[in-house]
Amino acid sequence: MLERLPPRLRVIFAASCAERLLPAYVAFAHGTGRGDAAGLKNLLAWLWESLAIPLAPESEVQERVDACMSLIPHEDDGPWADGQAPAEDAGAAVAYALRCRKGGESQEAAWAARRVYEAVDHHVVNVEGIDVNVPGAGERILGQRLVQAELARQRRDLDELLGDRDGDVREMAARFQARAKEESAIFFGLRS
Repeated sequence: MLERLPPRLRVIFAASCAERLLPAYVAFAHGTGRGDAAGLKNLLAWLWESLAIPLAPESEVQERVDACMSLIPHEDDGPWADGQAPAEDAGAAVAYALRCRKGGESQEAAWAARRVYEAVDHHVVNVEGIDVNVPGAGERILGQRLVQAELARQRRDLDELLGDRDGDVREMAARFQARAKEESAIFFGLRS
């Protein structure tokens, strides 16, 4: 489905995914003092704003990709902390969305969506105490309400973008951004 979208609409999809997961990074940064919540928020805000122009300078986008990569928590940054896995997923989702803006590749948008799925999967496994080594664990995880809700949001976003491929990109970006911010409060009960 992503292949059928023009590049800027792929960015809207990827940015929506990243926006919904942003509170996980914010909570991690505030809880641990690691990371830069304001910095990641600003990078995502720039991405949304950049959609107002057809072509963002590649060097400008690459600078932001590099800045984003430096904000992603890694195992060697210090002791593992609660919330680090979804914070890493959130930072990576923003990076993939920025990379999608740079090259317009559908795979970058798909990876952004995948990181959101992985964060929800990780959350469900930990909250529900699911042993991933037990037969049927994958189906149990996939059947969880939070997982299905995120997959439904991603499908809805794709369907809407495919249905309005010729619409005003700025208007669509504003609408998708507002909705993703609203939906971000749903993720794990966190707010950014």
